[in-house]
Amino acid sequence: MDAASFLRHFRRELDAFGACLANGDLAVPIEHGDEQRTLAELAAHVGTSNLFAASAVTDWDGSPEPPDGTPPKVPEDPYELTRWVDGTGEALLMALDIDPTAPAWGYYTPPTAGYWQRSRAVAMMLHRWDAERAVAESGPLNAELAGEGITEVFDVLAPRQIGRGKAWPPDVCIRLKATDSGDWWAFGPGDPVADIAASAGDLLLLLRGRKAPDDPVFTWTGDREAALSVLKGPLT
Repeated sequence: MDAASFLRHFRRELDAFGACLANGDLAVPIEHGDEQRTLAELAAHVGTSNLFAASAVTDWDGSPEPPDGTPPKVPEDPYELTRWVDGTGEALLMALDIDPTAPAWGYYTPPTAGYWQRSRAVAMMLHRWDAERAVAESGPLNAELAGEGITEVFDVLAPRQIGRGKAWPPDVCIRLKATDSGDWWAFGPGDPVADIAASAGDLLLLLRGRKAPDDPVFTWTGDREAALSVLKGPLT
């Protein structure tokens, strides 16, 4: 997926997220693993993350250290909060409307603006899904962008967790198969010992802790227990 497509997806997902803020109860809890936060707190997280990513591009000076992470002042008024989140998204879109090979601070080597173009589009889609699930019913995830999110997990997020000592390197290889796009991903050494099949969106939700491995949307073949040990991670 090219940079323009990532930015279009981000804008679309940001708009859908904003609709949840405008029409939903900001005190409603967000269900996501062990995290306890409200929709308002999720909105603050989204806006803060947008500004951090924008700064990672616009304030890049070659330093290995991240940009200043001082939390911004987040509006408490619901209407102003919704406007603020949208404004942070606009700031991010302006910052990321550049060549994806442009240097930037990031968690990937080499760090580039392209890292943030993909990462923020995927994150915005996941947070939109979280918000919609909290206020009504979640819409589907775009299959192509979900595939990019799966690639990000295996190429960036999981290796980072392993490098930080928060996860063990996988002992075996597992393979994820997207039933809608036909794409597949292998993670771990050797030949796959197990396959997990579902839509690309559901596979991403599994990897990002939004769906459980025993959800009926997943079809398992091979050594399921070995696969579960790999997925336990934490991968993200």
